[in-house]
Amino acid sequence: MSSTKFILGALVGAVVGVQIGILVAPDKGENTRKKISKKSGEYLDDVTGKLNHFFDNLTKKVSDVSNEVDKLAKKAKAEVDRVAK
Repeated sequence: MSSTKFILGALVGAVVGVQIGILVAPDKGENTRKKISKKSGEYLDDVTGKLNHFFDNLTKKVSDVSNEVDKLAKKAKAEVDRVAK
């Protein structure tokens, strides 16, 4: 199992756990709905921020690897050209 799937599963589990806890707590329905809405928004913002950070890092790493591959390809081409002469 990849760490990304684990982290995402843990976050979803935490959100579900909090919402179940709010639902079984003794309170008026209106207050419970407000709490669920507020907590859901907070968790959604948190997960969105973490996913954005993850994808930003992933994009940077892919770009770094792509640049390195380009450098290696240019070196290889130069060596092939040198040997061909």
